[in-house]
Amino acid sequence: MNIIKLAHLSLRNLFRNGRRTLITVLVSAAGFAALAILAGYMDFSFYGLRELTICKGFTAAGGTGHVQVFNSESLAKEELYPMQFGIEDNEKIRSEIESIDNVSFTMPRIEFNGLISNGDKSISFLGLGVEPEKEAGLIQYWNSLGKMSFKSNLSDEAYVQLGKKGPNGVLLGQQMAKALNNAEAGTDLMLMSTTVDGAVNAVDVTVAGIIRGAMKAIDRHYLVAPVETAENLLQTDRVSNIVVVLKQTEDTPVTRRLIENKITGRSDQTVYSVIPWDRLAEYYYSVRDVYNIIFSFTGIIVVAIVFLSCANTMLMATMERVREIGTLKAIGVSNFWISLMFLIEGFMIGLLGIAAGLGCKYVFSVIINNSGFRMPPPPGMSSSYLLKIFPASEFLPWIALLILFSTTMSGMLTLLKIRKISIVNSLTHV
Repeated sequence: MNIIKLAHLSLRNLFRNGRRTLITVLVSAAGFAALAILAGYMDFSFYGLRELTICKGFTAAGGTGHVQVFNSESLAKEELYPMQFGIEDNEKIRSEIESIDNVSFTMPRIEFNGLISNGDKSISFLGLGVEPEKEAGLIQYWNSLGKMSFKSNLSDEAYVQLGKKGPNGVLLGQQMAKALNNAEAGTDLMLMSTTVDGAVNAVDVTVAGIIRGAMKAIDRHYLVAPVETAENLLQTDRVSNIVVVLKQTEDTPVTRRLIENKITGRSDQTVYSVIPWDRLAEYYYSVRDVYNIIFSFTGIIVVAIVFLSCANTMLMATMERVREIGTLKAIGVSNFWISLMFLIEGFMIGLLGIAAGLGCKYVFSVIINNSGFRMPPPPGMSSSYLLKIFPASEFLPWIALLILFSTTMSGMLTLLKIRKISIVNSLTHV
């Protein structure tokens, strides 16, 4: 007995009960397709969540961008007054950063808080001072992503209107606007906060538009204003941080080092920290960890179903071929070679299942991607998203190996049965 003859014999055995083999192959194909589609959805979810974190963010600080530059003291110490550890001369630093090839643009931000009032009611706010044109550019970066569907485009109209309104325009979160007696575009309000000198200051503003925060808990206190408004309110010329937007996310590690080299050793003696987006994205990692657990648990269930289905086929084939096994033993074939024959049969079932699964995965991915189906908002978020399945080609070899291992090892259960079959009793088995 040699391996070539054994493989030929195993292939012929698969067609002895074609219906049962077909069902087992279909189960294996369904398992492969399910895991491949799950991997495609996982890849889509992580990619979308990553880029959405960069473009919109899940905090009152807005989208993280790819890299952010801070005064190092602001990360190590608590401020005694607003903007104590802000960045001075931010325009010069931004100019130096924008000279790097991989950088698309930079923008300053000011994080501030206080009270907003319509005269009858006052509520607290978490404010973000921005350059409207640059924030609109960050949204356009999202819309330019080739891997995302055009149906998932975000609108930059609110920032366009904020830019047109001038330095005293503001954008309110939907829940905040509702709390302020349904404030709408054109409504006059007042912002109050503490200046860098400890005094109380107020500025009159006009609502330029209503936006929806990424998370419901933030939407009730979310406010966006031009940088000039925040500087006027706080009486400062500093900014909280500088956000750097790159041409593509994959350039982040390399560009971060280039930025550090560019702004290290400046004459102002200020030490700057250059933080990549992933160190600013706690929500991203929380969601990713939960998804990994769910996807892993689902994958284990699918593999277990494939294994049990194929094991059932192997054990039934063993019971039907008792006389054949006894004959092979009688002519001197060892238990090892007989068991190896069943292992090869399981391996071939896995190969056929993978081939069929690739076709099923492609068909169902096309159907899902063109269905326009929207998923409900994740916990804590306020907007749904369009379902899409990515190719996830890097996962397919691993899924194929998992299915092959599952179907091949199902033949190991037959070894226990083969060992108990005696030559004399098998030859008289009916």
